[in-house]
Amino acid sequence: RQLLGPIRRLEAGAKTMASGNYTARIRQDRTDELGQLIGHYNTLAATLEQTAKAEREWISNTSHELQTPLAVLRAQIEALQDGIRQPDEKTLIEMHAALMRLSRLVQDLKTLSYAREAELSANFTCEDLSEIARVSAETARSKLATQGIDLELYLGSRIRIDCDGGQIGQVIDNLLENAGRYTDGPGQVRVKLEQVDNLAVLTVDDTPPAPPDTDVERLFDRFFRVEGSRSRASGGSGLGLSVCKAIVEAHGGTIAAGHSDLGGLQITIRLPKDTT
Repeated sequence: RQLLGPIRRLEAGAKTMASGNYTARIRQDRTDELGQLIGHYNTLAATLEQTAKAEREWISNTSHELQTPLAVLRAQIEALQDGIRQPDEKTLIEMHAALMRLSRLVQDLKTLSYAREAELSANFTCEDLSEIARVSAETARSKLATQGIDLELYLGSRIRIDCDGGQIGQVIDNLLENAGRYTDGPGQVRVKLEQVDNLAVLTVDDTPPAPPDTDVERLFDRFFRVEGSRSRASGGSGLGLSVCKAIVEAHGGTIAAGHSDLGGLQITIRLPKDTT
């Protein structure tokens, strides 16, 4: 009975798990090897339950985000068909904006999907990270200026790393776009690049507002927004920082969020430096 009892409970639990029910747990009342096995089973069940929940949320959030630009396009096209609206410049600009939002969202989903399956391809070459950051910053400067946000660069000398220049440029673009979306004007965004030991360290700081302490750790979660209505209204999908995390980790680096000495958010990226 001492041996068969827990074995039968494990058998019943395995059948329950195989049916797709991950909520059941086995009573833990032993400290021997069978007790350890029961503990491992309960841990596995909890992990599978959390994974299934995350997958349902992923599908639900994806459907919701896709629905918004599609609904806008559908309404505008039907208005054109019914003669309510005319295909003038204003209408076409609105339709193009909705299409571009949908295109960005699909591309972000594709990037995250490849990263999740460990198939995020990258064309690694020796690149000057300072120049990549400078190009992204100068591209974003005019848009930030229209919002009353000054952009300061401290890029120093050339720092060469092995990376996919296009993907790392996308990371910096996303960070600057995120900073512009959540920084009140007049404000400031600071981009700093330096070498620390054998790492290239890139930091992006901005002025207030700053995210609450409870939200900082969740900033890289898919579809998470500190202020959903504000971000969605400006075209944010809630995937920008998730994409950054996927690309940086595919390059063997790390990305972290914290509070900036400027009063807003600080994002820090650490990438292995080319030693050749």
